[in-house]
Amino acid sequence: MSIQAEEKTANTIGSNEGTVHLERLDDRTIAVLTLDDPIRANAMSPTMGDIFTSHIRSIQNDPVLRAVIIRGAGKDISIGGHRDMLIRLGSGELGGEKELHDFMMKFYNRWLPMLDLPVPVISALQGDCIGVAPVFALASDIAIADETLNLQVTFANLALYPGMALPGLLMRKVGQTRTTLLAIAGETVNGREAERLGLVERCVPAGKAFDEALRIARNIAAAGPDTVRLLKKNIGLKKEDLFAELEQNGIQQGKDFQTEEYRKRIANYLPNNYA
Repeated sequence: MSIQAEEKTANTIGSNEGTVHLERLDDRTIAVLTLDDPIRANAMSPTMGDIFTSHIRSIQNDPVLRAVIIRGAGKDISIGGHRDMLIRLGSGELGGEKELHDFMMKFYNRWLPMLDLPVPVISALQGDCIGVAPVFALASDIAIADETLNLQVTFANLALYPGMALPGLLMRKVGQTRTTLLAIAGETVNGREAERLGLVERCVPAGKAFDEALRIARNIAAAGPDTVRLLKKNIGLKKEDLFAELEQNGIQQGKDFQTEEYRKRIANYLPNNYA
């Protein structure tokens, strides 16, 4: 049966900084969260993060839920932090080190509620996955990429320490030397290379990441629900495991945003059509 023919319920909340759609498939057992601001390559703004969190909270305690898929509309999963936000963080208008730290802690906590879900989370990755967006590969339970994936952790290029616990998440998934390659050298990797490095669990042909994620979600939905939830509880990443690193990230980023080096680099970070 085609996805179009399946019964689904859609709940959409929109804003001028991006929309996130929530769809329920297969008698509501599978939830699909779609970052939907393709004009800006699904740039991650605080507003989009608030919508994302709202949807997570709306499904978190649903006993029917069996699996969640996160994807991006258009050709990209996300180019990471919204350019306007990144420029503003370096402008001084948000305050000093404490205010910048607090802003970033709130930003992290808009996206990391995905870790609170009691069922497996599958990310479907395609196109650009830049800056902070690799969190979708690293914090999900299963990451599927297609051959168009263009993943890069760009923080060091901006003279900015990574946030969202990305260094620790990278270490957990790919080890020290590959974390150095990605987080310090800023190496760009495609889908096949991401699979080889262990950043994603599988790479599929272009345009097929969501289809593969849905196939896996249906396998999960067919399994014993109590067993799946217990396995997720016992082997899944927990948000409390990241608290100390997130705090350290927020402190360091609060310092880095105030440097002239950061302001100089962020001014030329992204094309204007992403702003």
